[in-house]
Amino acid sequence: TSASALTSAVGSTSAAVIRVSGTISCSGMLRVRSNKTIIGNAGATIAGCGFNINGDRNVIIRNLNFRGWDDDAINVQESATNIWIDHNSFTDGYDGAVDIKRGSDFITVSWNRTFGHDKTMLLGHSDDNAGQDVGHLRVTYHHNWFDGSNQRHPRVRFGNPVHVYNNLY
Repeated sequence: TSASALTSAVGSTSAAVIRVSGTISCSGMLRVRSNKTIIGNAGATIAGCGFNINGDRNVIIRNLNFRGWDDDAINVQESATNIWIDHNSFTDGYDGAVDIKRGSDFITVSWNRTFGHDKTMLLGHSDDNAGQDVGHLRVTYHHNWFDGSNQRHPRVRFGNPVHVYNNLY
């Protein structure tokens, strides 16, 4: 129920199921370590910050409302694997809602809604990052709702295979 409790829970090296209640106001990016399930209770909101999954694995982020983040809402990078981003909403943030890059692999992005936002979902850091990304970035995007969002529905570089199906634009 607080930014300090959330920061401590997601940053712990122990496996955990983390329940989020109410609105948590924070800034920057909170490091999410391996073996975490982060589930929002009804109406749970992360306001002003985002989650950074950096080289970690086995993470589930589900049923959260992200708004007004100042970097990315969810950033998956540096060979992070086995990530599931499901049933979240994203609105009015600074950069990407869900960015997956730098050799990350085996990720599912499902049943999310992005609305009133510019850059939604990026897959692959840049056109110059083939060395790290080729052979990785195996991602599935399904049943997401891109509602009044402008770009990256998703934007895909190097991922093979990437499954994009049953999304609403």
